[in-house]
Amino acid sequence: MSVVSPAWEQATPMYGPYVDGIRLRVDRVDVRQDDDEHTLILGADGVHVMLIRLRYDGWVDEVINSAGSAAPGPGAWTLIDRELSLEFGERAAAALGFPRDCRLHFDVDEEAIRRVRAALLEILDCACFVVDTAEGRITS
Repeated sequence: MSVVSPAWEQATPMYGPYVDGIRLRVDRVDVRQDDDEHTLILGADGVHVMLIRLRYDGWVDEVINSAGSAAPGPGAWTLIDRELSLEFGERAAAALGFPRDCRLHFDVDEEAIRRVRAALLEILDCACFVVDTAEGRITS
């Protein structure tokens, strides 16, 4: 029986000023929406890295790690090219086991990036953001 390490154990360190995080690789994107919620599922090597979800009951956004721990969504995020940065509060980062500056690199096609962008704009619309679109860069 082989054991596959979770994606965060295979993370690439980020270097530079003010970077307290690691870069997680994402090679699978799934978006699900029903009457109760809208969920963006990010995975790597067959393992869920994180779920970013908006529950319509109360309009609550949250992030769920691979162990099933949930915390409030990020206060700010950026999606530029294939790099997503999520800025978590101290309590949320601790509850999820992610760094406060959580960075993800998408190893997916352009259609998947488009789905990620659309889902994040709906799910995290209350957070501050910077995102590249076909029309140019937009900010909140």
